[in-house]
Amino acid sequence: MGGTAWEMGSFFASKSPEQRIIGIRTDFRRAGESEGAVLNATIECSCDRIVRSREEVLARISPD
Repeated sequence: MGGTAWEMGSFFASKSPEQRIIGIRTDFRRAGESEGAVLNATIECSCDRIVRSREEVLARISPD
């Protein structure tokens, strides 16, 4: 995860307001530091949206 967190942080620091970070979490085990956390706080707070499936990713990135 360290590489993923670094890459997301680097992009987050330089992204324009139009660019979005979509995280995907398909593992439903408990994660993060607090009750109800979806991911590690560093990654969760960097994402504009967190989805639960490939289909949901495709729906989010497909033009309407």
